Amino acid sequence: MLGSINTRDAAPLLEVLEQSLERWRKRPDSSDSPDISETYPVDPRLGWSYPENGLVLKVTVRDLPRNSGDVDPRHNIDFAWFTKEEALSLVPENAGHGQTFRAPDFFTRRLALNQFIDTARGQSHGWKDEDLKDGEISLTVETVQSDLVRLRTAGRIHLEGEPSFESNPHSGLTVDKPRGLKLDLYGRLAYDPIRRKFKAFDAVATGDRWGCTTYNVRFDDPGPAPIGFALELASDNPIDRTPPASIRRNYFA
Repeated sequence: MLGSINTRDAAPLLEVLEQSLERWRKRPDSSDSPDISETYPVDPRLGWSYPENGLVLKVTVRDLPRNSGDVDPRHNIDFAWFTKEEALSLVPENAGHGQTFRAPDFFTRRLALNQFIDTARGQSHGWKDEDLKDGEISLTVETVQSDLVRLRTAGRIHLEGEPSFESNPHSGLTVDKPRGLKLDLYGRLAYDPIRRKFKAFDAVATGDRWGCTTYNVRFDDPGPAPIGFALELASDNPIDRTPPASIRRNYFA
């Protein structure tokens, strides 16, 4: 390690980078090359397998304008993974015009517990199963063509969790407070029944959030205040293959 710091401030981060670069320049020419393995074993507790041919959503979270009109530009990005089999189960075969059906429970719960998390300013752990007080997402078929099915989605999510009382090791403060989210979700989807994959997934979930956790930097802004999540298809860029922040052994359970 040439240097390390945990901060969101640019000035001290830049200072550490410059110090580290100087240490690199002054390293002995005779230094042994590090022994870097070509492969690393996968942690068995995590499900790192990218869902090839599945549904991968890019999820962006940010604060929304308040009554004052102020907008905080800070935001964060995460990804939601669904296997090919899970993605196919979202749209029934022979779906007809005007048909409305409820999204599978795993879809609603995965988005709610793992993606709808207030990380606009920092980090935060996910929700527990019992934190989902109410949640339902439905899909309605708007048009049907041989190579394209267009759908409208709508839903609601209500989450509430108790504080963990975990202390921040950097500040020494215990800032956890009861937290929650109440969101309404709306969106448009396009599904190709021939290739059996989604061509578009554009949705937003907006509402109020309140409370704070150890690392999400809400100790001075516990709310209630408006928040928004935007969901879209991830690209083929390697960056968009980043695993979900909350992925763990039972992510696909």
